[in-house]
Amino acid sequence: MHRATVVAAALVLAAPVPSALAAHRSHRRSVPRLATGAPPGRARAFAVRPHTIWYTGNNTGFLGRLPKHHRAVGKRPGFLHWKTWTRKRAYAVGTLWAKSCVPNCAKSRFSRSRVTVTLSDPRHGHFGKMTLRYTYRGRAVVDTRCNYTGFTYWVLPPLLRGHGCPGPGAR
Repeated sequence: MHRATVVAAALVLAAPVPSALAAHRSHRRSVPRLATGAPPGRARAFAVRPHTIWYTGNNTGFLGRLPKHHRAVGKRPGFLHWKTWTRKRAYAVGTLWAKSCVPNCAKSRFSRSRVTVTLSDPRHGHFGKMTLRYTYRGRAVVDTRCNYTGFTYWVLPPLLRGHGCPGPGAR
């Protein structure tokens, strides 16, 4: 009788725990993703903790790693280090790459700045608001972009009038 109890206990302990595994998998799926703004074929359209974000929509601004085919001032590739990524908010520090477009966008090179990235307002499985904080030509810049459409790109707040992204109930 004692031996049967030990064998039964060993079988119970050796069996996988599906509830813990399912909870881990469901947590991973429930974390909002980010629209990367990547051109087709370059990277995933939506990702968790991406290395690069194409945030301007016209290839004049990137966050994180600068894609290999772009010319930059300096030789460092850049980075995005995600400090937190939760169901409600994400925060990263990294590199912002921007073109001055002087004399024009095709001829200017990318220059880099240190940036903090804050993601918020999750809806329908992806973040709807991205706030960038960086310094440009000695001035502090706070740049807010919206994505409540589910498309893969980021836009400036409505009508470029500085009203910010629409609230959680807006569409």
